Amino acid sequence: MEIIRIKVNSSACSGCLSCVTTCSMAHEQYVSLSAGRVQVTLRPFEIRHRIDICRQCAKHLCLEACPEGAIYRDQQDIVRIDDSRCTRCRLCMDACPIHAIFWNPVSEQVIKCDLCLGQPACVEVCPTGALTLNVLKRDARDERQEQVE
Repeated sequence: MEIIRIKVNSSACSGCLSCVTTCSMAHEQYVSLSAGRVQVTLRPFEIRHRIDICRQCAKHLCLEACPEGAIYRDQQDIVRIDDSRCTRCRLCMDACPIHAIFWNPVSEQVIKCDLCLGQPACVEVCPTGALTLNVLKRDARDERQEQVE
């Protein structure tokens, strides 16, 4: 089984925000810096900008924090949010150790990267390679280990 992840290289980020606007358009059909499932904090006086995007952690603290079971891991090992079950309590946002779950003030929904069903739009448009696709192979032993943890 292949597992898809986005690899982040903040030092390569130019701060163009094309990843954020493309993500917003891909998911919401409008461009808004607050609607992207990837966020870039511009730091003009520092060496690198900060890129916040879900890393699909092995230990899903957001999933554990959700009292409604609205956050789940699908068959492709991607952590997703079921909007129909989400009560917008935002406990998942507080639980995320890398601050990669966001509030969309327009749709009033909790949002996070869902890897665009395996074809992340942000990776495709990143002109500097700050975001790249990382495809990992997982064997049956790894799957059994995850079920034990």
